[in-house]
Amino acid sequence: MEKALLATLEGRNAKVGALLINHLVPNRYVHAIGPFVLIDQICPVSSIQGEVPSEAGKHAHPHRGVATFSYILDGEMEYADSYGNRAIAKAGGAHWLMSGKGILHEEIPRNTTPGRSLHAIQWWINLPAAIKGETPVYMFLDASDFPDITLPEDAGTVKVLIGHIGNDTSPVPVYNNHFICHLRLYPGAEYTMPVEKRYEYAVFVPAGEAIVNGQKQGSSRLSVFDFGGDEIVFRNEETCAVDVLLFGGATQNEPFITEGPFVMNNRGEIADAYKDFFDGKYGSITYQDKI
Repeated sequence: MEKALLATLEGRNAKVGALLINHLVPNRYVHAIGPFVLIDQICPVSSIQGEVPSEAGKHAHPHRGVATFSYILDGEMEYADSYGNRAIAKAGGAHWLMSGKGILHEEIPRNTTPGRSLHAIQWWINLPAAIKGETPVYMFLDASDFPDITLPEDAGTVKVLIGHIGNDTSPVPVYNNHFICHLRLYPGAEYTMPVEKRYEYAVFVPAGEAIVNGQKQGSSRLSVFDFGGDEIVFRNEETCAVDVLLFGGATQNEPFITEGPFVMNNRGEIADAYKDFFDGKYGSITYQDKI
C-alpha cells in the first residue's frame, strides 16, 4: 500500500550574502522529519561569482550538538573548520560534520565555470544526547564515495547518501536510523520503492517536476508522508531526467531545542553552548595555504 502524502509545503526565502536560501524545515507545520531538524536549499543564482575565503574566516560560525550534511547539486563549495579540516566538494559530493561538543566552520561558494553557481541542500541532524559531548568529526565525500545503484528496468539510479539500501551502505555515520537517497528518474520511467511503515518520510524535488504516489511534486517544494504504507511510487512524465531527494528516519525520542546554530536537549545546554562560544572554546579558522 502506498504511503499517504500529508502535505506539500513551500519554503521561506531569505538572502544570505549573495545567496538565496530556501528554508524548508522547520516551518509552522513541521518541526522535524525524523532527526532532521533543519533543511535549507541553497538556490542557484546564475550571477554569483563565488569568492576565496578570507584569512580571518569571515563566514565562520559555530555548531554544537548537531551533524550537518551539505550535498552539492551543482557548482563547488569550500569547507574549513577550527580543527584544521579543509576541502572543496563539487557536484555529487558532500561535506559532513559531527559538531559534537563544539566547532567553528564555514562553507562558501567557489568560482566554477562562467554562468554556473552553487546549488546545494543542507540538512541538520539532531545528535543523540550521548554524542553531543564528543569530539567533532569532519568527513569529505566525493561523488564516487556514495553507492550508486541502477534501478530495475533501467528506470534510473538511486544514490545512497546516508543509510543503506540492501547491502549498499553510505560511509556517513548513522545515529537515528536516518537516511537520504538521491533518485534520478529517466524520462517516462516509474519506480516503486519499498519503505518502512514506522518511519517519517519526506521528498524534495530540487528542479523540474516528478509524480510521487500519483501527485505532482513541483520544484523546490517539500512533501511529507503519513505513517503507514509500505511503498512510494515515483514517476517521471517529463522529457528529461528528474532528481528526487527522499529522506527521513525514526521519530525522535529525546527532547531537543534548536536555537541559532546549536541543537541541544534543554535551555541550560543552549546557554552553555553560547557561553563556550563566547569564551573562545571552539577555536578559530586559519588559512596557511590555498587549495
